[in-house]
Amino acid sequence: MDLARAADEALWALPDDVHGELLALIDSVADAPDAQPTGAVVAFGASSWVTCSVSGDVVTVLDVGWTG
Repeated sequence: MDLARAADEALWALPDDVHGELLALIDSVADAPDAQPTGAVVAFGASSWVTCSVSGDVVTVLDVGWTG
């Protein structure tokens, strides 16, 4: 199973406000100084979280979650 694809599909299936929050989290991971982790990065919002891997200018969404 391609987890990145499953996470992308889950991202678009969420309500619009959660979708926007998750996109902001992904942007924050991409824009973070030294965003070159050796593994996955988890970012938390008010009602959601996203797990990403960062490689250069590419952010791969591995998992998304929502408390709703």
